[in-house]
Amino acid sequence: MGAGPVGPAAYIDASALVKLFKAEVETAALLAELAQWPVRVASALITVEAICTARRLGGKAVLERAQAATKGLTLIPVSAEIVRLAGDPHTPPLRAMDAIHLATALTVRNDVAAMFVYDGELHAAAKAHKLNPLAPA
Repeated sequence: MGAGPVGPAAYIDASALVKLFKAEVETAALLAELAQWPVRVASALITVEAICTARRLGGKAVLERAQAATKGLTLIPVSAEIVRLAGDPHTPPLRAMDAIHLATALTVRNDVAAMFVYDGELHAAAKAHKLNPLAPA
């Protein structure tokens, strides 16, 4: 990440971000935990995931909440290194976007102290890489 946010960051994946614009059982616990992490990072592709998810859910209000949820994130551009890491074999095997989130978190791991993720397979892969995956419930 280099210059920019100060302090340890939290990586936010799409399974966590969606809880910030669509109320789910874990939303309150996630919001409480995120209050301790003012520096938040994610793959730049999370904006596409958020907008597409919001459009599938329907309604202008959901789309506006999704866009607002991405505003406070430091977005990490997709690089050749991220593409390479995402294509590596992972245990467990990951879907493409989950592999991109894992690879992105790996490239900024020295600046990231936790990874908020609710997807079970990505959580397991993040744990295997010692990325401190959290899923407040």
